[in-house]
Amino acid sequence: MEQYIYEDEYRGQKRNLLILSGEDDTSYRVFLDAKFIGSISHEINDELVIWKTEYNILKPIAGKIGKWIEDSN
Repeated sequence: MEQYIYEDEYRGQKRNLLILSGEDDTSYRVFLDAKFIGSISHEINDELVIWKTEYNILKPIAGKIGKWIEDSN
């Protein structure tokens, strides 16, 4: 399991999101202030990585977080 800290700004406030990888490294759980706020996952379609989530709070930033995770590895 890998751990990441993603920093961004939401409504003018800086926040740090804790991101934990799952066992298969295709899904990631996202926490804010030690509270689970959702998960993101990716799929590969014609060599294009698509990041997605079912959680509304993460939909606007799922792609940004995913790209950031890719660049961190």
